[in-house]
Parts: sequence; C-alpha cells; structure tokens
Amino acid sequence: MKEVNKKNKITLLVSILYGVALLLSIGYLIYNIIKGDNQTNHLYLIINSLLLVIIIILYGMLGYANTNKLRQVLATLTSVCFIALVSFNLLVNIGVIKLPTADTIPDFSNKSINDAISWASDNKIEVEQMYEYSDNVEEFNIITQNILPNTLLKDVKKINFTVSNGPNYDKLVVIANMVSWNIDDALKVVEENFLNNVEINYIINDEIEKDIIISQSINGQMKRNDKLILNVSLGIKDDLVPVVMIDLKNKSLFESTLWLKRNGINYKLEYEFSDIIKRHNVISQSELKDTMIDPSSDSITLIVSKGKKINIPDLNSMAADDITRWIVDNKLRVEYSDEYHKDIAIGKLISSNYKFNDEVEEETVIKLIISKGQLRMPKLTSLSEFRQWAGKYNIVTEEIFEYNNVKKGEIIKFSHKENDVITPSDKVIIYISNGSPITIPNFIGKSKDTIRTECNRIGLNCTFYYSGYSSSKRDIALSQNKRSGSQVISGTNVSIGLSSGIASTFKVEITESLLSIGSSSGTITSLKTWFNSQYPNVTFTFITKKSNTFDNSGFIHESSPTKDGTSVTQGKTYQVWITE
Repeated sequence: MKEVNKKNKITLLVSILYGVALLLSIGYLIYNIIKGDNQTNHLYLIINSLLLVIIIILYGMLGYANTNKLRQVLATLTSVCFIALVSFNLLVNIGVIKLPTADTIPDFSNKSINDAISWASDNKIEVEQMYEYSDNVEEFNIITQNILPNTLLKDVKKINFTVSNGPNYDKLVVIANMVSWNIDDALKVVEENFLNNVEINYIINDEIEKDIIISQSINGQMKRNDKLILNVSLGIKDDLVPVVMIDLKNKSLFESTLWLKRNGINYKLEYEFSDIIKRHNVISQSELKDTMIDPSSDSITLIVSKGKKINIPDLNSMAADDITRWIVDNKLRVEYSDEYHKDIAIGKLISSNYKFNDEVEEETVIKLIISKGQLRMPKLTSLSEFRQWAGKYNIVTEEIFEYNNVKKGEIIKFSHKENDVITPSDKVIIYISNGSPITIPNFIGKSKDTIRTECNRIGLNCTFYYSGYSSSKRDIALSQNKRSGSQVISGTNVSIGLSSGIASTFKVEITESLLSIGSSSGTITSLKTWFNSQYPNVTFTFITKKSNTFDNSGFIHESSPTKDGTSVTQGKTYQVWITE
C-alpha cells in the first residue's frame, strides 16, 4: 500500500513538472510572436520556440502512449524534432541558413558624414549634424551618434551625428625649448602637437653641427597655429656638395621645402589648380629626379597644388544634406547655423557667404544658414517659458496683466493660437492673471489689530507707521496710502498711518541749576537731558544768540520763544535761545 502511494506521488510530481514546462514553452512562443518584433532575429526566435513546444508536446504524449507501436512513433518524432532544433541552430550560427533580420542602425564611428547622410536619405531618417574639433578623428568623419548601433531601424525617426572638424588649431599646447635638438626630433614634436604654422630656416654656421637647432622663436605655452620659427644650422658652407635630386611630386610643400633647405638648395614656388594632386602638395619640379643639383649655383622651381578649382553651385536649389555632401567631396570647410523662416522650407538654404558661381579653393569656409521652416506658436505653460522662447527667436512681445479667476501668475491666453505661424513682424501678446481683484477697505478709525486681521483675510500686505499725536487713541488708523474702494491684486502693500495717541501738555521748568554760566554749550547739554526726561515726545531745538541783557553766555535769552513757564505739547517742536 505504501509503495502504491509513493508511486502515485511521483506520478503527480512528474505531471506537475511537465505541465509547468509545457506552459512555459507555450508562453515563450507567444511572447516571441507578440514581442519579438523588438528583436533583430524575430523569425529565428519564433522557429526556435515553436520547435521547443512541439518537442515538449511529443514528449508528454510519449508518456501517455498505451501501445508499443505508438510509443515508437512518438519517440521517433520527438528525436527528429530535437535533431531539427539542434541542426537549425547550428546551421544558423555557421551561416548556412540565413534568416531575414530586422534592419538596425549601423555604427558610423569614424565613417564619412556623406556615408551617413546617404544611408539616412535611403531610410527616410532625419539627420542633425553637430561639429566639434577632434585630434583623433579625421575631418568630416563621425565622432559619435546619439542612437546606439544595432538599434532597430523601425523605432528611429531622427539621428544626431557629432562630426569632426579636425584638430582645433586655436588650442593651447606647451612646446619645449628645442634649441640644440636635432631637427628630426623637433619634427616629431611638431607632428604630435598638430602645429600647422611652422617655418624652418637653414643658416650657414661654422660652429654648430648641421641639422642642429640654433634658435627658436617661441616656447612654452602657445596656440597650435601660432607662428613657430626654427633656425637650423646648415653647417660650414664649404661642406655643401652637389646632391642627387629626389622626386618631390605628391610630397607636401612642408616636406619638400625642408629637403631643399637642409641641402642648401635655393627654390621658388608657383601655384596652380589641380584636379589630381592634393592641395599644398607638389605637382611638378623644374629639375627631374636623379639630376645632380649644385647648392652653390642651382635653383629649383616647385609647382604647388591649390587643389581643384571649385565653383559654387546653386546652393539655393539644394537640400542641406546635398550641400554637406558637396562640401565634403570638395574638401571645403563648413559652418552651419539655422533659423526659422516663414517662406523657406525646412532644410533649404536661407543664405551663404558665397553666391552662385563664385570661385573658391579647397579648405575655404562656407558659412550656411539653413531654414528650420516656419516658426509656429508652441505650447507654453508659464511666463518664464514664454520669455525664454521669445528671447531665443527675437520675437516682439507684450505682457498684459489682467484680473481673472485664473490663479495669479498663470497664463490666461495668448494672442496667437498653438501652431499658428509666427512671422518676423508679429507681436505675440501674453495675458497673465493677476488673480481675482481685491477691493481696498476703509481702514481709517479702525484699530491696528482689526486692520491686521482684515488684511490677512482678504490677501493684502498691510504695514504700519505712527503718523503723530491726534485726538484719537493710540494705534487707531488716521490714514492709508491706497484709496478705499480701489481694486488691487493679491499681495498689494497698503501702508497705514496710526495715531500715537492724545498729546499731553507740559509747563517748562528751568531752574538756575540747569544753567552753566559762561558756557552756552554746557547749558544746552544740561537742558537736553532735563527736557528728555521731563517732556517725552516733545522736540526742542537750541540756538545761541547775543543778548542785550546778559553779559555772559549760558543764560536763557530774554527773547527766547521757549523759557521757564512756557506750555509745550507732545508731537510739536519748540525753539530755545541761549546767550552766547
């Protein structure tokens, strides 16, 4: 009985595991059918998962077969399907079976922008180019792309390429003092640092060995395109001997003239256009290869290539991508900028620094302004976003603030609807909410606490100051700087003048002890202290005057407006005259 129960449990476990395996394989097949189109090898995944489902189904049927013949047939089919699965994968991996795969983005690193533009055009993908300097990537070759290689092509509408402008010759480098170096060692420094404005002069010198640098015009920090002059020893004049002329054709002008200079040979240069020889390379020489050249008497003429003669085509009839291809093919340089234009379609030329049929040389900089199409009113959600957009495109704007139920500071509307074309003559008006208006109450006669509570309730910023004594009690409003009944925005400041209270009146008392006879300043000091303590919030000013009655200074003048017994009131100012 125990053995039967154990067998039943094992059978149940096997059935459960088989069911899980079957469900997983079917789920994997369904996933690959539905989601596999995001993979480049979609068909391969479907076939693989389908064979796997068939094998698992046959294997399960084999377990439930009730006759030997059926078991043999199912076992054979299972084996055949398994062999098919393994063989299929093997043949795909070794390339015998080639299944169609989804198109993907290629890796354009270090490839010409022309190749990328042609590919994008064939696949109807928009291209955006950004140029930056690079010491490692050749000019007009691609440095990076914003879409990773092997990304499915169907998901891509636009791709951005960062294109090399070649080395940055304005870059600062540090050059060692190379005086006493051999010129060949200095040339390595020139090459490694991309110096492009180097002049090497050979000078007869009886003391310094040939090919040794005598002087250097600049060292330390410099730009790559700064003029660097190296004066090099030609050695003793009598040591110069005839040399066998080499073939300078197709060599660079720098390399060719250096060979002539270090052999003491005089030369002159002439320039011609050439469709074959690279710009700044030698087209021909006046003396043929293997001719003996005597430095003391002979001179060589080099014909140097200006590159091919280039005539500016009708750029206005070309798309931006076609212009780029033409520029790259003709070894020109380009500076792109773009602008919105109401009449010129996107991607078309607005203007350039050269006109149709102008003649230019290789490496000429062509400055192009390309149309971004019509500028249309975008969806803007804040005043700062509107200002940023308008500033970027030099849009004439006007800002109008209005009372509105819309939250304060938020946009009510624009003068232009979303997607409207914006022309250079347009003024775009933005209407901004000041919130619901607040009516200024009449605060006069109310207490400070009552006013503060009312201001907080309705959204005003109320500030207080004391405007002086009055017939009203202290902290009662006497004035306000905003007229009652006027409408203002939330947060408006209202300044409230408060009463300092009802003024008190005092009688001035001046005793002889307060007078400093012989010192007007002493009397004034004593009186200031006394008045401040006895008559608070009454202001006194003191003036010294000559007296016809008192011979000494420091007395209260006989004509003083304020003297002993005078009545004074808080909040007012009184004069006291002191004899001098």
